[in-house]
Amino acid sequence: MKTAVDSSVLFDIVKGAPGASAAQAALEAALAHGSLSVCAVVVAELGRYFKRDEDVQAFLADCQIEHDPITLAAALGAAGIMRAYARNKGPRERVAPDFLIGAHALHQADALLTTDGGFYRHYFSGLAVVAPQAH
Repeated sequence: MKTAVDSSVLFDIVKGAPGASAAQAALEAALAHGSLSVCAVVVAELGRYFKRDEDVQAFLADCQIEHDPITLAAALGAAGIMRAYARNKGPRERVAPDFLIGAHALHQADALLTTDGGFYRHYFSGLAVVAPQAH
């Protein structure tokens, strides 16, 4: 099973947020059932918390997370969901990266590990969404 990882989960770990231990446990649980991946959007968002590109790459390697480029089909899927979101007058707080992360998971993985499950469950029908569980 391939699990795509959202930025929100990695932010908790990198920033040492209250949800860091739950996020780490969720990564380990997903890894025990398969592989972990991130798209370029997550790499870019995560990169701001590191001084050097090599540090981002080392963090991803330590977490056993592979980069998985977004396919054209996934990008077009994101565009379609963004159109529906705009037609339904969704809140303007959502931007293209959110849709690209969701579409990448929907088209190129079996599940998405995120702390923002409500949004992804609502707009990405059929996407298996997994949330870190506090212990």
